[in-house]
Amino acid sequence: MAKLLISYLLLILTCAFAEAQPPISKNANSLYQLLSKSKPDTSRVNLLIKIGRFDNAHSAQQPALPDSALAVAGRANTLSEKLGYTEGVGLSYQIMAQAFCNKKNFKKSDDLIAKAIGVFLTHELFRDAAEAYLNKEEFYLSAGGHDYKVMIRYYEQAQTLFHKANALEREGATLERLGDFYQVIDDLDKSLVNLNQALIVFKQVKYPCLQYTYDLLNSVNMRKSRYREALKYGLLAERIAHAVNDTSLLLCTIYTRIGTTYFVINKSYQSEIYFKNALKIARKYGDRPSIRIVLQSLIAAYAAEHKYKQALELIKQIRKQYFSANNEEIILDYADFILIYTGLTDYHLAQVYSDKLLKSNFLSLGSSTTVYALNSLTGYLVQSGQYERAAEYVPIFRRLAIRLAMKRKEYQAYLMGFKTDSAKGNYLSAINNYRRYFFLKDSLYDITKTGQLEELKIQYETEQKEQSITILKRNTVLQKDNLERADIIRNITIAASIILVVFILLLYKSYRVNKQNSVAIDKKNQTLSELLTEKEWLLKEIHHRVKNNLQIVTGLLQRQSAYINNHEALEAIQNSENRMHAIALIHQKLYQSESLDLISMPEYIEEMISYLKDSCSLHNRIVFEKHLEAISLDVAQAVPLGLILNEAVTNAIKYAYKDNESGTIYITLVKSEDDTNQLTIADNGPGFPESFDYNEVDSLGLNLMRGLCKQLGATLEFINEQGCTINIIFKTQFFSKTADRG
Repeated sequence: MAKLLISYLLLILTCAFAEAQPPISKNANSLYQLLSKSKPDTSRVNLLIKIGRFDNAHSAQQPALPDSALAVAGRANTLSEKLGYTEGVGLSYQIMAQAFCNKKNFKKSDDLIAKAIGVFLTHELFRDAAEAYLNKEEFYLSAGGHDYKVMIRYYEQAQTLFHKANALEREGATLERLGDFYQVIDDLDKSLVNLNQALIVFKQVKYPCLQYTYDLLNSVNMRKSRYREALKYGLLAERIAHAVNDTSLLLCTIYTRIGTTYFVINKSYQSEIYFKNALKIARKYGDRPSIRIVLQSLIAAYAAEHKYKQALELIKQIRKQYFSANNEEIILDYADFILIYTGLTDYHLAQVYSDKLLKSNFLSLGSSTTVYALNSLTGYLVQSGQYERAAEYVPIFRRLAIRLAMKRKEYQAYLMGFKTDSAKGNYLSAINNYRRYFFLKDSLYDITKTGQLEELKIQYETEQKEQSITILKRNTVLQKDNLERADIIRNITIAASIILVVFILLLYKSYRVNKQNSVAIDKKNQTLSELLTEKEWLLKEIHHRVKNNLQIVTGLLQRQSAYINNHEALEAIQNSENRMHAIALIHQKLYQSESLDLISMPEYIEEMISYLKDSCSLHNRIVFEKHLEAISLDVAQAVPLGLILNEAVTNAIKYAYKDNESGTIYITLVKSEDDTNQLTIADNGPGFPESFDYNEVDSLGLNLMRGLCKQLGATLEFINEQGCTINIIFKTQFFSKTADRG
């Protein structure tokens, strides 16, 4: 199966490689029209060369076109000789060579392409010479050649010449193809050397379509059992394919190889996702070879997850649409049905397909298909208790899996050997088989034990987030508009509150003046008492309305956030909502308490933390440990302190711990004898980087904390030991008469 996948990708890459060669005109008529108007100079030669290329490219549909190509190439050659246009001479030989190849006259084509290369090299036309060497490889294949070493020799000569010509993109494509050739002949070290060199060359010219190269690196590293590297390159291939909007069959291959990597390292759930995506693309293009390869992989993934009913439904559906009489595909179908019916414990039907498999002479193939079939067959025989029959096939299964370097099937063969030997009482052999099985499985899954797989996933997700930075920058103007609207709403709220206070004071003054002349002295105390009660009520009402206005602002921000898809803007709005809530909570505590001036900080902090836990959906992931002394502060100090607390705790929740990581945030508020208070917010996260200097950092949160500390007359201290600790030290101040009396 692996060889089939490699060969199939080679066909895809051949098409992609051909696209990078000199373009073929789509319409010969337009070329002939230009030719009729041309002068007998190099431009006429180039038009004749283009017509010759067109004729050669379409000779399969029109058998007479090779003769036409020879005629125009002859004209191009004669004119080039007359003009002394050496490149035209070489190109005309190249067109003739291709025409004779299309006519199956391979000796003539070889002679002419050799003449073309001689002309190009003599006049240091290195790029043309490189393309001619690639023509030699094409002619070799057309003549029935199949020795990859010969093809490699032609490509290595072409690569050297592309390098001399500084044709870096073509050099990279040639190195990429060499990497694939070396993989096919199992020289994996040379394959990696060429593919890594192709990456270097492509990056020099900022070539965007690196998905081919990364996919090949995934394949080679998989075959070398370097699963971490394989997965890294597979995910890179997927990312690049999405970035360049590549939805071709190559994406099917990329998905298949990533799925295979996950499957080999026992991550069958992830492999199922990728195999399904691959099957969608293969079916979209109706590509039978791709459908066959992906079907086999997806059934194996379903079996690993014990989803045998889904596997049975899938294979029946695919067989109905894409049935093939190909012997190897029929053998694979038998193996699939054996695997599925064994999983469903339907031993009768499993036996039916086992009999069909044994009659198919599948052992003579000696390929990965044989290994796959033996895996299903021995699994069924062992599970159904036919240990003697299973013992006949286990050694064959094991030897073939080792020879084809199919690691996962190799350890399965040892497991089958352990089970058959145990059932037959060969305990020493069983123990040896089990040890080998355990060793192979343990080494194969080493990547999952070290946590490198999760590291790769995080790295891949991080790279995807970095790609969205450009999009986020485009939304800066929208964010600015939202902030300006918030400022307008805030100013309106403040103005309305001031007008309300002035209006109440005017009413109060008018009320007193009118009452002085009409109410007796003995009722003045009662009147004053009533006025005082009303004043307290009005102040509570003011606090209530301010709190409601702030909630309106918060609601507006929440409504606005529903129309924003930008993560950074949503985060800014969420921070603004938290700050609004911090202020609103102050006013809520004032109108709910007997005192209209003082805030009980322990109660306030408890409610603030409860809100932040709900807002950030922490549940019990982060624990808050608090030590809060009974301290009451004037509203003028409580508001900035509440905002500081909101910023510090929010930052600790966001940055001290990763998603789904648990931790503890410590909050203390203590008072010393000289009316000095200290608020401390600390976490046990990783802390700031060693090079971090908060005095140099210019962010809204830190600037807000500095400004609020200045308003409090407080000192702000950051300690970066065993996490991050923030200390705010300030003195208690009372700004009202009520507070002074308290």
